[in-house]
Amino acid sequence: MKLKQIAQFSSGLNSLELKKSPHHAATYTNDDMEIDLCQGYWSEELPIIQKAVANAGNLIINMMTNRATVVSPLSVGKLLPQHIMQLSLDNQQVDAWYLCYVFNESHSVKRQLYSTMEGTVLRRVTATSIKNLNIKLPPLEEQRQIGKFYRTILIQERLQREYLQKLNQLYLTILNKNDLNGGK
Repeated sequence: MKLKQIAQFSSGLNSLELKKSPHHAATYTNDDMEIDLCQGYWSEELPIIQKAVANAGNLIINMMTNRATVVSPLSVGKLLPQHIMQLSLDNQQVDAWYLCYVFNESHSVKRQLYSTMEGTVLRRVTATSIKNLNIKLPPLEEQRQIGKFYRTILIQERLQREYLQKLNQLYLTILNKNDLNGGK
């Protein structure tokens, strides 16, 4: 089935609209997207959809990087730029994390998107090509299991990265204390 049959779409603001927005409002970035992805946020509550504003639990797709994530509470209230689409899903029919997994990891979806990319210098997908993606949905309980497992993988990767950073910092601190050449 086509993605447009199971989701409603909302695009972000163009650059002029972003400039007109209140100066205290932050813009959602690619870094925010990667942070949200490894947070693995999940809630049973139906996410709120506000045009061009990130809300926890919403599935968003970056049309420049062809990546999807579920917005975490860390990004709530940030303005979405034009290259980011927000999807409204019925959580009784589709699991957001399953769809995130399919969008990020499915070779079939990657092939479909690659074949519809536009542009000569900077190739990107269009809103229409995302809406027309063919998605096969297993039963909802299977979607939830796959989505939960995908979230667990992403959270585990983040925790391992954080552990290695702390371990490296500890080793460097020890080395610096014993450095005869005046370490930190």
